[in-house]
Amino acid sequence: MAASLLSYALLALGSLLAVLNPFSVVPPFVAMTVDNTVDERKAMARRASAIAAGVLVAFALGGLPLLGFFGVSAEAFQIAGGLVLVRVAFGLLQGGSHARVTPEERIEGAQKDDVSVTPLAVPLLCGPGTITAGILLSGQAETLVHLGMLVLLIVVMYVVVYYLLVIASEHSHRLGETAVRVSSRLMGLILASIAVQFILEGVRLADLF
Repeated sequence: MAASLLSYALLALGSLLAVLNPFSVVPPFVAMTVDNTVDERKAMARRASAIAAGVLVAFALGGLPLLGFFGVSAEAFQIAGGLVLVRVAFGLLQGGSHARVTPEERIEGAQKDDVSVTPLAVPLLCGPGTITAGILLSGQAETLVHLGMLVLLIVVMYVVVYYLLVIASEHSHRLGETAVRVSSRLMGLILASIAVQFILEGVRLADLF
């Protein structure tokens, strides 16, 4: 049980960190809050992290029952979700942030006094790729303990994201584009491997071959 829980925790943590890639969140956050004070940036980072965590936990706990309501099997979603994550991974491998924020949303964010709800929390911190990963991981949970571990890791991850944004608020002038692109490519490679594993597991469970 302990080994199974540890393996699941490592899978969940790797998947969530890879699809979110916290370092890629920093540049758009800084760009959208360029006219705000450090304290205002910190307040927006705190609200956005809390909202994103709540949204992801809600989908992780309720996503599979919702799919069942629409007649979608867990295996079908696992294969489809894996394909979505593959697309996200290729975007990261190209050095991007998988287009979680469109240019229009970025401009709108720069014009808003408070960007904590949108576009920062959704879709920047909790977009389709992150939600897909959360639902897929909940489907991998064998027990309530595993599910509890997933919720805990989601909360911990967004606490880390919050502190990362706080650091960015205080030292935005020191951030470099190169570091963001290197981390994006590394996370993309990890995510691609995890996505393929999701697809293979979905195929196996569906007994397609």
